[in-house]
Amino acid sequence: MTYLSTAEVAEIKGCSLRYVQQLVQNGKLRGETKDNAANNRTEYMIPLTALPQDLQLKWENQQRRSLGLEPVKKAVKPPLKTENPRLTLDDLTDKQRSELYLWTGIIKDWLTIRDSYEQFSKGEIDEMFVQAARLKYPDLEISTDILYRRLKAYRNSDISGLIDKRGGSNKGTTVVPEFMLNAFSRFYLDQQCLPITSCYKFTRDWVQEHYPESLPDMPSERTFRRRAEDIPYAVRMYFRNGDKAFSDKCLPYVERLYDDLHANDVWIADNHTFDFFTAGKDGKVRRLYLTAFLDAKSGAMMGWNLTYAPSGDSTLLALRHGILRCGVPKAVYFDNGSEFLVSDIGGRGHRRKKDWNKDPLPPNILQFLGIEMHNAIVRNAKAKPIERTFCTFKNQFSRCIPTFCGGTILERPESLKYKLKHGIIPEEEQIRIALDSYIDGCFNAAPYGGKERRYKGMRRFEVWNSSIQDVDVFRQIDEANLSMLLKRVSKPQAVNRNGVYINFAGEKLWYRGADTVLHIGEKVYVRYDPADIRSVRVYDMATDKYLWTWNLDDDLLVDYLTEHREDIATAEKQIAESKKLVREYGRGILDSVDADKRIDIFAAMVRNSVEGGKDMVFRKPAKFVPVFSEEKLETAPALGDIQEISVKLDILDTLNAAAASRRKD
Repeated sequence: MTYLSTAEVAEIKGCSLRYVQQLVQNGKLRGETKDNAANNRTEYMIPLTALPQDLQLKWENQQRRSLGLEPVKKAVKPPLKTENPRLTLDDLTDKQRSELYLWTGIIKDWLTIRDSYEQFSKGEIDEMFVQAARLKYPDLEISTDILYRRLKAYRNSDISGLIDKRGGSNKGTTVVPEFMLNAFSRFYLDQQCLPITSCYKFTRDWVQEHYPESLPDMPSERTFRRRAEDIPYAVRMYFRNGDKAFSDKCLPYVERLYDDLHANDVWIADNHTFDFFTAGKDGKVRRLYLTAFLDAKSGAMMGWNLTYAPSGDSTLLALRHGILRCGVPKAVYFDNGSEFLVSDIGGRGHRRKKDWNKDPLPPNILQFLGIEMHNAIVRNAKAKPIERTFCTFKNQFSRCIPTFCGGTILERPESLKYKLKHGIIPEEEQIRIALDSYIDGCFNAAPYGGKERRYKGMRRFEVWNSSIQDVDVFRQIDEANLSMLLKRVSKPQAVNRNGVYINFAGEKLWYRGADTVLHIGEKVYVRYDPADIRSVRVYDMATDKYLWTWNLDDDLLVDYLTEHREDIATAEKQIAESKKLVREYGRGILDSVDADKRIDIFAAMVRNSVEGGKDMVFRKPAKFVPVFSEEKLETAPALGDIQEISVKLDILDTLNAAAASRRKD
């Protein structure tokens, strides 16, 4: 089917382009939307059959004039009996149109040569022209007889006489039994992506096994090939190439609107593995990772950081770089990688667990900066434009590095093995300098590739400069305050007898101060700078109030088998100082009571016991049953034989005297 653009329809109708677009939008003229690869925009395409007959005839005559054919004067009713109805350009396939254009060009050249060489007869000229045409078009069947027949059709404006119509008379009449077509589709619609020839062979074997009587009537492979092409493209893509290919090529996509967006409204972050090798200062050969922030409005690179492995620290360093260069963004757009969804940076996002029974967390870094965090839908990386930016990095930057290894084994140069073996490897510092120069001098200075037409012809940094002027509030932070706001935040913890700790590079580092022992058990959280871990700042968990700055305490870390007594002596000295501090603190509390009023706990306990036992009497019942021993009791000695001993004991007086003696001490 032939499709015309809105501009072509407007030319045929003799009206404006906008009027045709309104007809399509209002449903008065049937049209379809298609993507224009030239300008990456959507436009309307109108089928020729949707136009009135007079406009179809007008377009037909325009095409005939361009081919040198006689235009059709008026629509003539076909005769009652016609063996070969006249074809129109709309009835032709793309292949037949190409053949028509080829033969009209050949005939025009032939007639021109005939008129140019009068010294030769037409027969001689025709023979020479046929020989020259065979050399120029080796795949074209041409002779003088064919040339004369084509000329006759050309002069009669008979399109059917200028094309080869063989092989299509019985097209579409072959019937494939349903069970055969279903079996063929089972083999064809599979992610093994078997070629049609193999699918036909397997289908033939299947028919021979289950329906041997139908094997002689089985259609040819070409028939099954046409049936395979009749299966919708989207169905073939899904079942043969998988869900990702189907989503990338067949499903509709969402277009984001950038009209109401300004520079620094949204920064998009992601990591990229460079496709080349570098040599570090330690002599190790490795591939570097890039953590970058891209401005959604202009497409310019705001901040970046090179690292050995993606992590939260690399994310903060890239964000710090961008803020110092271009100010504070309103929001950042992260994917769901663990290097972005960190508790103390912006929260866990989609990785957050149930928190109904969790303790409240301290404020994170993005909250300190006043930046909103947005996360991409899980397993939807195509939503981030920065992914396409990294493809540009690969083609423009990575391929220029001598140790380029490619993203797949097919892209790996053969010379890479030789370069790695002989040490032809760039150093990391060289890559860092080159990357900084490339981003600002090449990438950010490249033409703007977005969809907003008002920025066409501008470069990325010029788009940012233009858009940032429309921002209501531009936030800028100096380096000192930014260093304070970007400090990492630990999880809530209670002060331990060793102080507080942070987990850094897989190690637990302890921090304490001189009076740490007096704050054991207090709920706090810690903020620290990954670039300087010599000290941390401790904050109260309940009020977020700054409390102390404690230093790294490495004196309590001693090798299991140490031969240096001074190491243990230093640790013991700290322990003794803590003990002395506690003793002095407690002594100060105890000494706050006057000496004559000091409390003796033992005396107080005995005094309370004596006072409480004054009215304590066990009252026995009046009636009781006496119990006697069956053995005979010995005769008790006479009282006169026992010396009388008289003891006077006043326990309260004794305890008071002892307490007074202790107070004197």
